[in-house]
Amino acid sequence: MMQRSQRTFIVFFLLLFVATAALIAFLLGTSYVEKQRQAEVNASNVVRVLEARLEATLRRSQATLEELARTTPPAVMSLDVRAQHALAIQRELALRASHFPEIVGLRLIDAQGNVLYASDFLLPEASVRDRSYYKLLQQHPQQSLFFSEVSIGRLSHTRQLYIAVPIRDARGGFAGVAMAPLDIAYFQKLFAAVDLGPHGVITFRRSDDGRLVLRLPEQPDTVNHSLNYNPMQQRIDAGDALGTLRYHSDVDHIERVYAFRRIGDYPFYLGAGIASRDFLAPWYATLLGTVGVSLMVLLALGLLLYRLQRSEVRQQDATADLQASEDRFQLLINSVGEGICGMDHDGRCIFSNPAARRLLAYQEDPALLGVDLLSLIHQHLPDGQFLPAEDCPIRQALRQGHSAHAEDDVFTRADGTLLAVRYDAYPLVKDGRDIGAVLLFQDIGEGKRQQQQIAFLAHHDVLTGLPNRMLAEEHFCQLASLAQRQGGMLAMLFLDLDGFKTINDSLGHDVGDEMLQAVALRLRSLLREHDTACRLGGDEFLLLLPGIAGVDALLPLIGRILHGLEAPFTLSRHQLSTSASIGVALYPVDGDDFTTLMKKADTAMYHAKDAGRNTCRLFDAAMHVEAQEMLRLRSQFLTALESGQFVLHYQPQLRLGDERVLGVEALVRWQDGETLIPPAQFIPMAESSGLIVPLGEWVLHEACRQAMSWQSCYDSPVVVAVNLSAVQFKRGNLEQAVASALASSGLAPHLLELELTETTLLHQTEAVLSTLHRLSQLGVRLAIDDFGTGYSSLAYLKRLAVNTLKIDQSFIRNLAFDPDDANIVCAIIEMAHKLQLNTLAEGVESRQIADLLLQMGCDQVQGYYYSRPVPIDQLQVYLRRRQAATQAQPGGR
Repeated sequence: MMQRSQRTFIVFFLLLFVATAALIAFLLGTSYVEKQRQAEVNASNVVRVLEARLEATLRRSQATLEELARTTPPAVMSLDVRAQHALAIQRELALRASHFPEIVGLRLIDAQGNVLYASDFLLPEASVRDRSYYKLLQQHPQQSLFFSEVSIGRLSHTRQLYIAVPIRDARGGFAGVAMAPLDIAYFQKLFAAVDLGPHGVITFRRSDDGRLVLRLPEQPDTVNHSLNYNPMQQRIDAGDALGTLRYHSDVDHIERVYAFRRIGDYPFYLGAGIASRDFLAPWYATLLGTVGVSLMVLLALGLLLYRLQRSEVRQQDATADLQASEDRFQLLINSVGEGICGMDHDGRCIFSNPAARRLLAYQEDPALLGVDLLSLIHQHLPDGQFLPAEDCPIRQALRQGHSAHAEDDVFTRADGTLLAVRYDAYPLVKDGRDIGAVLLFQDIGEGKRQQQQIAFLAHHDVLTGLPNRMLAEEHFCQLASLAQRQGGMLAMLFLDLDGFKTINDSLGHDVGDEMLQAVALRLRSLLREHDTACRLGGDEFLLLLPGIAGVDALLPLIGRILHGLEAPFTLSRHQLSTSASIGVALYPVDGDDFTTLMKKADTAMYHAKDAGRNTCRLFDAAMHVEAQEMLRLRSQFLTALESGQFVLHYQPQLRLGDERVLGVEALVRWQDGETLIPPAQFIPMAESSGLIVPLGEWVLHEACRQAMSWQSCYDSPVVVAVNLSAVQFKRGNLEQAVASALASSGLAPHLLELELTETTLLHQTEAVLSTLHRLSQLGVRLAIDDFGTGYSSLAYLKRLAVNTLKIDQSFIRNLAFDPDDANIVCAIIEMAHKLQLNTLAEGVESRQIADLLLQMGCDQVQGYYYSRPVPIDQLQVYLRRRQAATQAQPGGR
């Protein structure tokens, strides 16, 4: 009897130990699989975000090079003419390169492999004949794009990845290479911002041959090398664009879980690896603790069996040890972080651990024991819809004795809220008989929120929460397809805030960001439910308005947007007002793809800016022609300036009464071959681009130089007048340019007159007024051009030593017929004489007008009646003829 009792206890404890070990092994196995799966998800998220960033970087670098190759004239691609164009092209390249932090610089290389121009060197002395990108593009000019191996730059001496496109001549032949070195250090900083654990790794490799571009952390002598065995490369070679896998690295022999992803259509792919030792560290700690507890249980069991074998008298002690073993088992179950519940065949709860009660928001175990557990927790489908009890997959598994599994489901908590879970249900078997099931579930809400956050950041603007350009393009494709099926139109609005830079500069970027957020909220409230608002960057927004029947239906919607944005914005510390300029392009009238429509809407927006802002303009074909012409003029401007295509014409200024020439006004013209381009076509472009500064310096030097040549043609000094642009005050070194022009020409300062408009003076700072004061002290004359058409503020007449007021021709043209014009001109002349200023009337085209001005007391005149603007040789003939006519008059010399 005693031996039979001992055998019963032995069998019982052995079964208990096996069950405990099986449960522990199951829980640990489940945890192990989850840890690896989470590592795969994290690595995949990293490569997805990095791939989007790198693909955008390579795409815009390629677009910049292709535009540069397309717009670079073949005539400048020679060492013989490099010195003539180096400064202009370097400025253009530097302006383009400044928008791309990942680019070391831009290079233009001729057909012989000489580096002609660089954005960061004026006259680079380097040859790339031995570089792979030059050899391939020279031998295969049909190749449109090439990425080189990682090399040390010969100009910047840093590690670089070259991206190059060919330059073709007019016949399509090879004319050179446009190249941009991508800074490897830029990618190192981008990768270094990602935390993959102490032994994590990020690799950037070529997909065509597996050569390494960049590895973080770096390993010596691995760049540009391929690995003998690389499972990721094998997957790429097999055609996989993305995936996950686990293996030991041949570089540092560390086992990792890797995720890889090809970078768009480019010959590269990214790999991110999380070391097994890093993501399994918590699991190993749990394993160690579990093994320790298990060993303790085994030791106690052995001791108990030993005592049972010794004596039946020690039965009580053995029972106590058995109870202790059960307590430790319960402790182990209670310490598991996943929820564990036992159920009978009807789904009634027979046990639960604290983690299950905590996750389901039940305070005590009795609240669950004996009740239909599934009717409490499994009431909804993953989409939140009600789940009938007979359709519950766990209940069906209970009835059929099968297991059940779900990666993404929801349980209902005690407070009615939903809990996102991953669960497994396994049959419970006792004595070969199915007695119910054990349910194991885990909270996956945080992981899902992180994935949703990553997806949101990839498609939305972080500051305003509006869709970004990527998501806007997706919405456009959907709305365009709908418009095509329904036969309607889709309106694309390019919206730019007016004066936003002033808010940023005066109040700071924090207020600017708050303003952008307020504008985004306002736009949401102004748009219809099916409209889309996106932020492109800065103060630029893109609006997509579907279901447009015609322009007449669209204009009220745009008017509501413009009027709504005029209302003041109440921020945390300021109340600000703004307006918007809107350009409109229509699908499919103006284009059938996103990029084309956005470019046309952008062009229309700039016309809205030019029209006075706070308005809208619809794109038309004339805008496209005008934009192309402006682009052509801008691309040829510096070359024309350096090659002497600009010339000066001069219009004489005569004294009323004796009609003696006192001065001439210098007027610039562009001689483009046989065509003489008037200033109205290229001066606005030069001012908007800042090219007016070098043009203005050339006009000053040329006018002063030529002024010395006509002084001998006349018996008295003749003043030369030069117009100044407002841009020269803001971006040029005006004082130095004037002094340099006078010094190099030898012209006396009092023979140079600078003409300024009233609008230019109204918006100038104290520094600019001080510059004009110093020029006046130098002896240079100052004249106010177009007087009477601006604000006509008298403050600058008092503060500046102005010599002449030029009365605008709009008052002179109808002087003989309009009494109001006559009164205005008389008032200006009388005021000027009281201030001891000379007056000059512009646009005199008849003797009648000249006689009226003489009667009013005007001092000087200029206009077609006396002479049109003429070149320098015709001016000298005019001066000699005028001198002869003056001497022939009674009293003439």
